[in-house]
Amino acid sequence: MPHKSISSSFFCDNFYFPSLLDLAMQNVLLVALGGAIGAVLRWSSESIFPTSNISTATLSINLIGSFGLGALMAGFSMGHASKETVHLLGIGLLGSFTTMSAYALQTVEIGNSSGFPSMAMYVGLTSLGCPLMALGGWKFMSILT
Repeated sequence: MPHKSISSSFFCDNFYFPSLLDLAMQNVLLVALGGAIGAVLRWSSESIFPTSNISTATLSINLIGSFGLGALMAGFSMGHASKETVHLLGIGLLGSFTTMSAYALQTVEIGNSSGFPSMAMYVGLTSLGCPLMALGGWKFMSILT
């Protein structure tokens, strides 16, 4: 009987055994799909929130995303979410939905346009609010289960 490489998929008694490459590609596709959805959600949400001295859209997105990621990871740690769900929703969707690069750029823009007090308020709200929302998401999932 020929030796099967670890990188090749095979069938045995009507069961399909995916290769490591197949599993890695599945994860890539889950992250890519989630990332595409999250990017579109982020882009479309910019028009929902009003423009002000503080970037309400980015702050809201980061707060909501932090809550969602906290809830998802709590679900994963309790066995209620699979690794595939974490790849799709956590790394993919929420990873592209919440963007610290936008946060950093908008922080600089707020500082330049509105001054240091507005910039400091935005940094404070984001720095404290997002971890607190992640904790809230974690606690929320703990209550549900």
